[in-house]
Amino acid sequence: MKKFFSCILSLILLICPLFVIPSSAAYNASLETSADIVLLVSLDNGAVIFDKNGGKVAAPASLTKITTAILTLENCKNLDEVITIKQSTINAISGTNSSTAGLKPGEEISIRNLLYCLMVKSANEAAVALADYVGGGDVSHFVDMMNEFVQKIGCQNTHFMNPHGLDQEGHYTTAYDLARITHYALSLPLFVEITDTARYTLPASNKSEELNLYTTNWLLNNQYKTYYYKYAHGVKTGTTANAGKCVISTAQKDGYNYLAVVMGAPYEDVTGDGHPDNCALLECKKVFQWAFKNLRLTKVSDPTQIVTVSDVKLSRNTDHIRLVPETEITALVPIGNSENSVLIEAIPEETPKEVKAPIKKGDVLGKARILYAGDEIATVNLVAAEDVSVSPLAFVGYSIKSVFKSKIFCIVFSAILVVLLVYILLIVNHNRQKKKRKPKTINSVRNVK
Repeated sequence: MKKFFSCILSLILLICPLFVIPSSAAYNASLETSADIVLLVSLDNGAVIFDKNGGKVAAPASLTKITTAILTLENCKNLDEVITIKQSTINAISGTNSSTAGLKPGEEISIRNLLYCLMVKSANEAAVALADYVGGGDVSHFVDMMNEFVQKIGCQNTHFMNPHGLDQEGHYTTAYDLARITHYALSLPLFVEITDTARYTLPASNKSEELNLYTTNWLLNNQYKTYYYKYAHGVKTGTTANAGKCVISTAQKDGYNYLAVVMGAPYEDVTGDGHPDNCALLECKKVFQWAFKNLRLTKVSDPTQIVTVSDVKLSRNTDHIRLVPETEITALVPIGNSENSVLIEAIPEETPKEVKAPIKKGDVLGKARILYAGDEIATVNLVAAEDVSVSPLAFVGYSIKSVFKSKIFCIVFSAILVVLLVYILLIVNHNRQKKKRKPKTINSVRNVK
């Protein structure tokens, strides 16, 4: 079942790139969250549904490991290859009091099992071991690879200093960038399978007995009734002093698919049972439940609806042409919204008030924005609703008029006038010189004698 889900999700992600529809956060007023950062994105059409500080730079904690896993999966051809845990790997996290899988120096373990340690148990020594191996024995080189990768996929506010996510100056990202990184990771079927695992049995090794690894993502574990959400799948949790409680997860229900990023959530008693709660998990579950309950994919643009009209020139019988949406567009809008809550309006700077014949039905003549509750949720091209033929007489007249108005004509005409004027001046000057050189008349000669 998990493999089936991973294949389906990977297919969805290959078809639908992230953030293809303008982010609007049109529904922010519908939700209250205690976390500092919350981002909810539709994996079906890329729409940003909820955005609370999605672009804020913050510490990512173990959400960092998503990038570590991506680079491992893409750079290791044989995941069953066995590597040996180095003493330097254990030393790198010694004294951090951070999450580990209890790996020992000299322990032999496969890359695949290290990935399960990394993403299920959130083991920091697994992160260092994989970084050391993929980086050719140089963890800093692997970190450089991480930064090159996130830049390549379009992350603009992310910089890593280590492969595990422990707090370190210069180690930061945003929810938007993490959503982009996760979107990429979810296109890798094995990543989806690993991160959707609630319990994994780590085989016995030369240093350890068989060990059960339990996910830190309690959304997946039905033993945690407060947090468990049966529609949730993966992806990763994280906690540090600077980052607070964090989680990234996806959820699938009734054909709808969402990705949520929660960061900077508190650890406090919100359920009233006297024990502190991981509010990142609670907030993530909350936004998923809200989305599935309140949002439906609704047609917001129809090629038959008239958005605006433009004046037509050079046509004998048509003064105006109707502009309609190029395609049918659907968007996630709240259930029960009124017809007046979704509007389509032409974008003035991209839609001319006047067009010239001939025009063919379907010609793109402008663009419109689709609004929900005053916020833009999509854009669509505006096309001609009918053919408009050109009037030959009007076209000839317009062409002649255009020629006389054109800059080239003005330049050529001015040049001709200048040449003509010079020519006239030369003729006049020539005639004056000719008169001066004319010989005296016979009568004048006789008078002299």
